[in-house]
Amino acid sequence: MGFLLSLTLPLALAATSAHAEIRALVIGIDEYAHMPLHGAVSDASDIEQSLRGIGVQDLVKRLDGEATRERLIADWETLIERSAAGDMIVLSFAGHGSQEPERIAGSEADGLDEVLLLVNFDPKQPRPAGRIYDDELHDWFAQANARDIDVLFLADACHSGTLTRSVDPRASGLTYRNYGYMIPDDQLSLDPPSDLKAGAPEELANVTFFAAAQDHEQVPEVVIYDKHTGEPAIRGALSWAFCRALEGPADKDGDRMLNLDEFKHYLRSNVRAKAQSRQTPNLLPEGKGSKELLPIANLRSAPLPSVWPKPHIRLLGDPSAAERIRQDLDTLIKTGVSEQPDLIFDLNSREAVSHYGDVLARDLEERDFRAVIEKWQAMQRLGDERSGDRLSTRILPDDGTHRRGEQVSFYFSKIEQPYFALFSLSGNGTVHFHYPLDGDPPTIPVAQPLQLPFEVTPPYGADQMIAVTSSEPLPQLIARLRELDGTQNALAAAEATLSALRSGGRQLGLQGLYTAP
Repeated sequence: MGFLLSLTLPLALAATSAHAEIRALVIGIDEYAHMPLHGAVSDASDIEQSLRGIGVQDLVKRLDGEATRERLIADWETLIERSAAGDMIVLSFAGHGSQEPERIAGSEADGLDEVLLLVNFDPKQPRPAGRIYDDELHDWFAQANARDIDVLFLADACHSGTLTRSVDPRASGLTYRNYGYMIPDDQLSLDPPSDLKAGAPEELANVTFFAAAQDHEQVPEVVIYDKHTGEPAIRGALSWAFCRALEGPADKDGDRMLNLDEFKHYLRSNVRAKAQSRQTPNLLPEGKGSKELLPIANLRSAPLPSVWPKPHIRLLGDPSAAERIRQDLDTLIKTGVSEQPDLIFDLNSREAVSHYGDVLARDLEERDFRAVIEKWQAMQRLGDERSGDRLSTRILPDDGTHRRGEQVSFYFSKIEQPYFALFSLSGNGTVHFHYPLDGDPPTIPVAQPLQLPFEVTPPYGADQMIAVTSSEPLPQLIARLRELDGTQNALAAAEATLSALRSGGRQLGLQGLYTAP
């Protein structure tokens, strides 16, 4: 679940102009002794580069062994001392979060302290060693508030929660950014700090809070492919999306400043897409979305061409059959063995499983393996397009696994363009064209949510819905999708979609539906 500060945020923030000076404390920890992570240091390095790209000069980065409690407290105090009224401090944390029994009765509504775990954390050590507590963060931010300094806190961690969907045991290597542990009884009886008070903390109007997930969700580390090189990297989806937003695509009004609403829409749609709907960021406060937060970067280099990535695969079952299939798929896949394959094909059960532990397709024949890989390539490539022009998408009632006969709905909002085309790619890569069919109007109402009901029927697995809106008719895209309807040709459908997205007013919506018998 997303790390939730025990501070009360107001429903509104007053609109302000650009900040006089932006400073930052950037933290990334992978090297935990008990449960190491793989992408937090990369997150911190990317955030540092992105903030420097928008002109931040006063930046402190603490990685792994540098991120001790004592050092971070000193870093924050020093940043506060260097800041003046009207400045902003960006605090980012990528690493583990957790929960502990509250240190003083009545200080937390749920009886639990939320904590950020640091590199030297050991549950056997007396509190507060190796931790930063939520009430301590509140005090940090109150310090800033007293000096009229704004704070943007990005927490790419979680402190509890459950899995949005179960994880198939054939998937391996998936890590989550929360760590559960027990506090020894002798620590629970220790006297709390003298400055820790019971009751709800005061509202802090200077804080903007971007958390990686909702209360009920865990935060996975995700594999993100570089759209220019095709190489994978393990990352936190929130940190990745925050950095990409600063490159400019989130700037909807073109004023070169990102306000709260622009951040919210970009982060929500892109985090959900990269995390396969397993997490939805918690972005606060509500209201006053026009508040300006950060400028975008001045990128001078021409964009590099995008490539079609190749997945790492694992084949389970008869070794000779697996080797023969691997040779047949040689041009589509990466060579070598990976501990974290993107796709797992089980030759015995005839199923395909994703890196995230979702069963993608069932009842597969060998001839279907190529189509499953091409569908994966299509979705990776589409996921890099129009990141700043996204429809907000959801599955109702939830993002879990849905069973045969259930009624679900695809929900689209933030619709800005009237012309609409919709198709899906089933688990085995089959293209299904949905809209507009004969007799359907070519347009839909703008600025109104669109809800399309479906009943869960076979085949089961992972269906990806792809929606395109446009300021003008889409005859070529629609004609091509009609031709491809019912065929296992995900790459051709993706290519037609990419062509339609390259010019004019366009929006793209991507949403997965996960089903089982």
